[in-house]
Amino acid sequence: MESKKHIKLVEELFGKIKDWGYRIDGADLDNQNQPEIVDNKDNVGDGENKIPDILAYDESKNRVIRGEAKTGEGDIETEHSITQYLLFSNRSKNRVASWLYVMVPKNNKDFLNEVIIKNIPQTQWENIRLIASENY
Repeated sequence: MESKKHIKLVEELFGKIKDWGYRIDGADLDNQNQPEIVDNKDNVGDGENKIPDILAYDESKNRVIRGEAKTGEGDIETEHSITQYLLFSNRSKNRVASWLYVMVPKNNKDFLNEVIIKNIPQTQWENIRLIASENY
């Protein structure tokens, strides 16, 4: 069971992704289709398959968009989270890299950036967008 804060962050990120014009294909929210599992076929990080909080699609660029919400309550630098960052920013469709949007409370954005720089190959950095919550 996700915390209320996590659910609120997913809802906020869902709204932003929708407002940016991406087609929402799934979200870990009530009354939404659940996002598809991302197969960890290369066995990166903790080696487990992962499900993003949000799955969307940019039809104009033929790009898969994945969204993750992190509360900053011990969930930014875990092996599970690092595996999500690795997987969700390293997939492509028709040779177009997928993008990962990660939303965190404002005061955690710099820490998330440090975690990304320390744990994710530089070639994937351009596929990750860090978003500070307007509500936390």
